[in-house]
Amino acid sequence: MAGVGVVKGIRSGRRRSRLPEQAGLRRLGPGLRVASYSQNMHFGPKPLLPDPGAFPDEEALAEFVLTKMETWFHVDEQVHGRYWTGEQTRIDAVLRPRDPDGWHDVNPAFAVEFKTAKPSSVGAGYGWVAQAVAYTHCDWDGYGVLPVFLCPSPITSILSRADEVAYYRQRQISPELLEAEREKLRRKGRRFGRDYTESLVDSQALIAHRQRIGQLSYEEFTARADGYANAAAREREHNLRVAEELTHVLGQLSVGELMPYKHTGWALRRSGRWLWSERDGPVKVPYRLRPRIGSERRTPEASPEPGSVGHFEG
Repeated sequence: MAGVGVVKGIRSGRRRSRLPEQAGLRRLGPGLRVASYSQNMHFGPKPLLPDPGAFPDEEALAEFVLTKMETWFHVDEQVHGRYWTGEQTRIDAVLRPRDPDGWHDVNPAFAVEFKTAKPSSVGAGYGWVAQAVAYTHCDWDGYGVLPVFLCPSPITSILSRADEVAYYRQRQISPELLEAEREKLRRKGRRFGRDYTESLVDSQALIAHRQRIGQLSYEEFTARADGYANAAAREREHNLRVAEELTHVLGQLSVGELMPYKHTGWALRRSGRWLWSERDGPVKVPYRLRPRIGSERRTPEASPEPGSVGHFEG
């Protein structure tokens, strides 16, 4: 049974010294930046996001993060498991604290899944989340059932949408778009065998451009009427609420996030709460890693006995 056995495949990297309490951006690793949306919203801690192209694929991201994590955790990569249907699967890594003191599980361990590609659609992003939820029901070889932490957090793509929308809105009123509108009219004329004069092209393009600006102005007006500074601020507030709700729902489903944060360093969070950080270690509040069953609220004393599901020996 997966709950009994010796854990194999542990990485044997060198231990690295802890970062200072006020870990700086450069110390956390190359290519990391403070998420831009955090400067305009009250989402709490400011996560650090990799610069675009900093990691060419998931393997590079996993290598970078797991090398960091080896300071505090034993790392077992590419762990195999089984869905409740019997189908085989595997997850990127399972981590165990080198020093279990202070953790609130008898044998603390958790799984990590990495993803670098930006979701091509909203559905694709939620598909990754659904995969993580399914992983919490798997029986992992040598570990049993484990909580899953995503890296980077799935909410980062939700919160960054506001910046993307603001950029798109800015492009809608740019002179380049007016010229693009003219070129579209010229192509339309050639397609239907009509020779549009430049004066006609200019007038029609300007009408379309003004309509677009009018629509954007209306959105700005309604946003200010609702008490926001502008339409982008309203979009950010909406995305913030969506992200907060998603965070709490995923936490109830035993899915959290592994991310670096400004001043705090790398951290495990679930339902918006800290479980561990490289600056402070495991939190004193008795939050446990073990996946919840239904709406249960177990205490550390209610941990499973050795040999049961959710227990591992290593």
